[in-house]
Amino acid sequence: MKRMLALSVLAALLLAVAARADAPAKPPSTEDGLVAHIADAKWAAPKVAGMPPGPMASAIAVDPATGASIAYVKLPPGFVFPTHWHTTTEYTVLLSGKSTIRIDGKEQNMVPGSYVVLPPKTKHEVACAAGAECVLLVHRSGPTDYNFVGK
Repeated sequence: MKRMLALSVLAALLLAVAARADAPAKPPSTEDGLVAHIADAKWAAPKVAGMPPGPMASAIAVDPATGASIAYVKLPPGFVFPTHWHTTTEYTVLLSGKSTIRIDGKEQNMVPGSYVVLPPKTKHEVACAAGAECVLLVHRSGPTDYNFVGK
């Protein structure tokens, strides 16, 4: 009887370890020491209602207490990310490519190294120029949300 109980416990532990190994890895905390390399990014299409196909994202870190996040975002050449706003502040750096950002109707050109701060509920749209994809580093001060204008 004890042997069967021990085998059952061992089998349960092995199944739990196997299930954990198959589960997608959670990004580290934004409060942990970290060095991220874009070459190691695990790209996936965001699952956001109303978002047109094209953008890809790779989580870098998430704050477990607030939901704040840091991620790489990739836009295909010529892609226009529709007008939207977020509940929390967004901080973005264009790493590669060229784009135009429209903030509350005013356009600004962006080149690698351009930095943008978007306070909560600021309506904005990003258009990646033709010729090369755009890669951005995006930090949000709270949980990621998208509120598309006109949807």
